[in-house]
Amino acid sequence: MRGALISALSSPPEVTDLDEPQAGSGEILVSIEAVALNPLDISVGSGSFYGGHPPLPYVPGCEAVGRTEADALVYLFGEGRGVTAPGFIAERVALPSELPLELPDGVDPALAAVAGIAGVAGWVSVAWKAKVGPGDRVLVLGASGAVGQIAVQAAKLLGAERVVGAGRSAAPGVVALDDVPDAFGDDGFTVCIDPVWGEPLVRVLGVAARNARIVHVGQSAGPESALRSADVRGKELTITGHSNFAMSAADRNRAYLELLEHLVAGRVVFDLLRYPLDAVAEAWERQSSGPRGKVVVEPPKNA
Repeated sequence: MRGALISALSSPPEVTDLDEPQAGSGEILVSIEAVALNPLDISVGSGSFYGGHPPLPYVPGCEAVGRTEADALVYLFGEGRGVTAPGFIAERVALPSELPLELPDGVDPALAAVAGIAGVAGWVSVAWKAKVGPGDRVLVLGASGAVGQIAVQAAKLLGAERVVGAGRSAAPGVVALDDVPDAFGDDGFTVCIDPVWGEPLVRVLGVAARNARIVHVGQSAGPESALRSADVRGKELTITGHSNFAMSAADRNRAYLELLEHLVAGRVVFDLLRYPLDAVAEAWERQSSGPRGKVVVEPPKNA
């Protein structure tokens, strides 16, 4: 069996032969069809993730979609796979029978894979935590990233009055941070979805409307943010944190299936950047450089 292996931190994975997995008591074998890469995978592989990394060498990949021996398409996430235990970038894996989440028939495995970690974070922050609805004016920081792209589309889908995606520099559909005040005028934003933290959040809080809700989802711009008391207290802002890892499996699965339905129907779209297993090092580098799309590694079927 072939798969990807990280032998040294900060080095991309290499394709190699792996031992064939054996299903133990209470386990099943799953043939992997698509593995979505995430910033989390890069963080773990570089040794910078606060939760550590699996013992070297290890198989990376925190989430995947595969097919069981009963021919059911399933989503795979959990048990520390790709974070503290071997991950999913391999042709086959053995895992507890209760872990897989069965998916509807006919779903593109690559599309199903991208609805996971980044998708759930973007969807839950908008739909569940901020409860965006008609009349809301929504600012999404880090809008070029996967979480930001989902958040922008989710806010529009839920009827927000205005949705502005922002980044450090302007891009198609994304305004530069310096242009956020002009984008909202005197109204200000009522919701901010923040996957970046750090200095960008400080720069935009002055644009917040009174009683605005900020949902903090990530720290790609830095782990600390020197928020001004006048912004937080003077406008009586609410700052709520979100982590997929803090969700129950039942809630995470429910959020995943909600978003997957929108993806399948085309109400939310993602650019899929597909790579075969043999190009996993290239896929890894693409993810590391900010892909402006969702990188998916696809092991060969029926290998």
